Amino acid sequence: MDWLTYALTQENSLLIISIIVVVSIFVFAARKAHLNHLDKIKKIEDSFNIK
Repeated sequence: MDWLTYALTQENSLLIISIIVVVSIFVFAARKAHLNHLDKIKKIEDSFNIK
């Protein structure tokens, strides 16, 4: 029965690690997209501010 407990513990940790990796990849991708969006908005605003 110890092997079953050990296997379930390993499965849970693997699941948690996988979820953390997927969420962190999503966060980094969202941050990059947000920064690109801010850059595009700044370029558009600068093109309208003709002095």
